Amino acid sequence: MDKKTEVAGHGFKLMPVLCMDLDGTVRRSKSGKIFIEGPNDIELMPGIEKILWRYREMGFVIVGVSNQGGVAHGFKTCQDIQDELDATIILFNLNPFTVVKCCMNDRKGNTPPYYFRSFCRKPDIGMLVLIEGELWENGIISDWDNALLVGDRPEDEECAKRAGIKFRHIDSFLNEPHEFLIK
Repeated sequence: MDKKTEVAGHGFKLMPVLCMDLDGTVRRSKSGKIFIEGPNDIELMPGIEKILWRYREMGFVIVGVSNQGGVAHGFKTCQDIQDELDATIILFNLNPFTVVKCCMNDRKGNTPPYYFRSFCRKPDIGMLVLIEGELWENGIISDWDNALLVGDRPEDEECAKRAGIKFRHIDSFLNEPHEFLIK
């Protein structure tokens, strides 16, 4: 009996994980500014919805992982981040994400209690650990050996390296064939 069949017999499903950074990867500012300036300043990256659903069809669970240090620096509130996330999800015809985690901490910030170091802030892997736990609670075993993290910044690539998973920069991800990840 193979491992997939065995875990299925226990009510679990083994699924590869597609980890998507949000800003500059899934979404961008409509105004062209570096940072999104509210729910009305969001657009999806061209082609991203089709690609994400292609991964869902290939058996991946899709999760979001996003540093949101603007909270720690006093530029945004946690409610602003939630409003922007809600606005992002509405832009999809159907929400492709199973779980999305955001880290508001940045020890370079000045807003308590968010100006402390957090293992959730990329490049650390805390958000991935939290996601694994949430998926487990929903009967999904994270197949990290066949996972992929997509992002646009060095901390995204370093997070993937620390987690021992593949990384793709968004520029190449949007323009490459995607079946290569399926065994």
